[in-house]
Amino acid sequence: MLTTFNFRAQPGAGPLYRQLAAYFCREIRLHHLGSQDFLPSIRKLTRDLKLSRTTVEGAYQILIDQGVVENLPNRGYRVAAYRPREEGEEPKTPPDPARPTVLYNFSNNYIDTSTFDTVLWRRCLNQVLRNPASIAGYGDPQGEPELRKVLARYSYASRGVVCRPEQILVGAGLQTLLLVLLPLLPLERKVAGLEAPGFPQAEQIFHLMGWETCAYDPADPKGDWPGLLMISPANPYKGRALTEKERNNLIVATQLERVYLLEDDYNGEFRYLHRPTPALHSFGNREQIIYLGSFSRTMLPSLRISFLVLPEKLLPAYRAIAGRYNQTSSTVEQLALAAYIEEGHLTRHIRKLRTLYRTKSRLLQEALTAVFGDQVRLLGYGSGLHLHIALDRSGTAEELAARALEKGVRVIPVRGTEPGRPPEFLLSFAGIGEEKIRAGVEALREALEE
Repeated sequence: MLTTFNFRAQPGAGPLYRQLAAYFCREIRLHHLGSQDFLPSIRKLTRDLKLSRTTVEGAYQILIDQGVVENLPNRGYRVAAYRPREEGEEPKTPPDPARPTVLYNFSNNYIDTSTFDTVLWRRCLNQVLRNPASIAGYGDPQGEPELRKVLARYSYASRGVVCRPEQILVGAGLQTLLLVLLPLLPLERKVAGLEAPGFPQAEQIFHLMGWETCAYDPADPKGDWPGLLMISPANPYKGRALTEKERNNLIVATQLERVYLLEDDYNGEFRYLHRPTPALHSFGNREQIIYLGSFSRTMLPSLRISFLVLPEKLLPAYRAIAGRYNQTSSTVEQLALAAYIEEGHLTRHIRKLRTLYRTKSRLLQEALTAVFGDQVRLLGYGSGLHLHIALDRSGTAEELAARALEKGVRVIPVRGTEPGRPPEFLLSFAGIGEEKIRAGVEALREALEE
């Protein structure tokens, strides 16, 4: 470990954290730090060099992104294994220096992996791999029967969804499942309704398949609702569950067979002010409701397993085309997930996450209020993995989010904020550590004040 430092900040040579990262790169290149050596702790560097913790964290993150250093949990930062470049060998292209380094990530595309017990998951994977016969083929196009049986029981126990395993279709994410579902719907008008401000990933598939999309309001059943409505009961842009009025409007519409309802039960397990409510599928006409579930937030985003529940009356149409599709989700992971759920690990994991996310949600609310005072308004905070906020700042949400990203803070701008209203943002607390929340909010304020 390096114990003496010759680092000297150079005025006008760029941000301090980039200068510090370049210093360590030079020390490694000159073999002052060798492969597998540990770098000084963040606390030691902060103390010895009289630098802020944010500066040191930013420098170390650059080194990690470049593959020069690896972060070993509970051990520290270690120089990654490398080999000296041979004479005449072309050097690797360096990372784009213009790409901002994210120090505080309030986006929703990752989670804190320390919350997931990888030992249990690896055990389930190993159980599957010990039976080569079960993974020798391409897998069942509809999804592995073992998983579909488990999902039918689990969905009923956790979300009140009543279905048979034969109704479940497994795939690698919402977009893949939509490609199979849309041709099955017996609708003359190919129009899908989405809540404002929309859902770009779903809209991409609707448009690719020749559908139109429009906005609708679940609180206004007198509106011109199309034949397919997509609804997320824990819409992150609301930060709350559906109101009783909105739920009743949608349920009545399915009972009257006015619409098909595609229920994306995104974050349905996570509510903090009340107990999680059952899925709409358990209340309305199940022949008009297509339930969609996923494990990207309850387990890992990289686990590309989603599923939908087809109404019984759509099964003949599906069976007629099922043979034309290959399964898009790993057979090994499907069978491992079946074991993981069956052994009760998922239920225990979600119970732990509810407690953790409730704490993170509270810490983020407290930090926002303390740092921004009356310049922030909490628009939604009772469910999901985000806070929906409005900030008293000039400029659009997109402009302010870009400015924050330049300073290392990533937030999600809310599209389509009405003119004259304060810009709105989503701040996810799923991936950021509790100890970083307050510092991240302070960094956001500093970025928006410059």
